[in-house]
Amino acid sequence: MINKKADIFQLIVLLVILFIAAITGILFLALSNQVTQTYEDTGLLNDTAIGQEFNDMMQDTGPKSTDYMVFMLFCGGVIGLMISASKTNFSPTIFFLFLLLLIITIFIASGMVNIYSGFAQQATLVNEANQLVLTGFLFSKYTPLLITVLGGILMLIMWSKTGGDIIT
Repeated sequence: MINKKADIFQLIVLLVILFIAAITGILFLALSNQVTQTYEDTGLLNDTAIGQEFNDMMQDTGPKSTDYMVFMLFCGGVIGLMISASKTNFSPTIFFLFLLLLIITIFIASGMVNIYSGFAQQATLVNEANQLVLTGFLFSKYTPLLITVLGGILMLIMWSKTGGDIIT
């Protein structure tokens, strides 16, 4: 694990992890909203103040917690990529290969945006998707641009520093 360094494949792994977290988050948010709405509609928790308070708290904090989870996962992944890219010592001769893999990553990102927007525009998930503002931004039409900028920054960091220049 000590010799594990940053490369363009870790950008793809970050993208896949974010995609899985976003899809899982929106599905679990829809499920929890349906359960709390059922409790509210049937009146099962109307007799107890604690039950009603818990139901209200779940409806208020569920979307924010899901949204922040995906966004903080993205921020942590980007910071991890930057740190591991600063430890990398690459040769400029593989610049073309890195650029080619970055283009493939951009195409993968655009495909994931289409899949996420397909999930988010379903009739049963549209209310939950509208509540996830940060997740919606991460998987919006600007995601390929965001990945391009992130890949460019990773390239700059990888080729501007050598392994001996970093103080450990």
